[in-house]
Amino acid sequence: MTTRLVLVGGFLGAGKTTLINKAARLLSDSGRSIALIANDQGEALVDTQFARGNGFETSEVLRGCFCCRFPDLMNSARGLVGKVRPDLIIAEPVGSCTDLQATVVAPLRSLYRDEFAVAPLMVLVDSSRFSSDEIEARSIGGYLRKHQVEEAEYVVLSKVDMISKARISELIDAVRSLNPAATVIPYSAITGQGLDDILKVMDSDLTSKGSPVDVDYDTYADAEAELGWYNGLLSFRVSRMDSYELASKILRYIAESYDPQDIAHAKVMLRSNTNAAKMSLTFSNLTVDGVRGSRYAEGDVELFVNGRVVSSPETLRTVIQQAVRRALGEMGVEDYEFTDDCFSPGRPNPTYRMKASS
Repeated sequence: MTTRLVLVGGFLGAGKTTLINKAARLLSDSGRSIALIANDQGEALVDTQFARGNGFETSEVLRGCFCCRFPDLMNSARGLVGKVRPDLIIAEPVGSCTDLQATVVAPLRSLYRDEFAVAPLMVLVDSSRFSSDEIEARSIGGYLRKHQVEEAEYVVLSKVDMISKARISELIDAVRSLNPAATVIPYSAITGQGLDDILKVMDSDLTSKGSPVDVDYDTYADAEAELGWYNGLLSFRVSRMDSYELASKILRYIAESYDPQDIAHAKVMLRSNTNAAKMSLTFSNLTVDGVRGSRYAEGDVELFVNGRVVSSPETLRTVIQQAVRRALGEMGVEDYEFTDDCFSPGRPNPTYRMKASS
């Protein structure tokens, strides 16, 4: 018996994590058993803590994308099958990752078809930020985003509540000009538009029939290297603290140091004895992604901070450390433990790259 594996790709800040957790909840409520796999170039993931806080069995592939850590992806997937026997595993590749058809989907279809049925590759595109750079690949980052669209079997235009109907039609035409074979689904996490169509694809018998698309790995590597990647973990103790205020302060202070266009995303997750809360910053938009329990943190607190920004790692680390310390100081927290890491991803080196999948 095979386990269905759903890959949900797309660039940083497109809304993948929000969609995956929403879909997982709805599918679980309908009686399906769901497990998740998170992925990151570093460690201390906000998204993993958020998914586990929502009650989903979640595994991680760290220190590299699925393509470069393919054995780790297989170990994670098999581990979930052995532990909880899910009906579906939803896996979220690193947002700067592309070439998934050749490096992940094709190997799964060719080498592991007896264990996993791979759903059509789904890629999210932030409709509020989709520009001519992506369509015409006039920038290094635009080249990466364009390739993500070109290899997708389903393109989900996220955040369509933020743009006009006329603009939605323009973007659908733009996607089809890049990838005529793809099905385009306009989607809003706010209104729910398109969600039923996405769920039908995830929980169907449809399997991937896509083909790899040529990619220039030098340009791909340059695009990834544009970003600084920050992961931090803090622990401290409070009698009572407004978790929303702390998280929003940290994200606002990070935003002060960068052009909004350079912020792919920043995320803060706070977990205490009494609550859990997650907030995100994408471009200049601050959102509350989820909450459990009171808005007030009490007792032992863990604070996870992730940032993906066009920046040198050294500058990004300094900016986020200063933002966190400033916010904590204003909240009256002076005693805490702080560990973090910041870097730019190395050149992609996939375990497999298959030109065609059977």
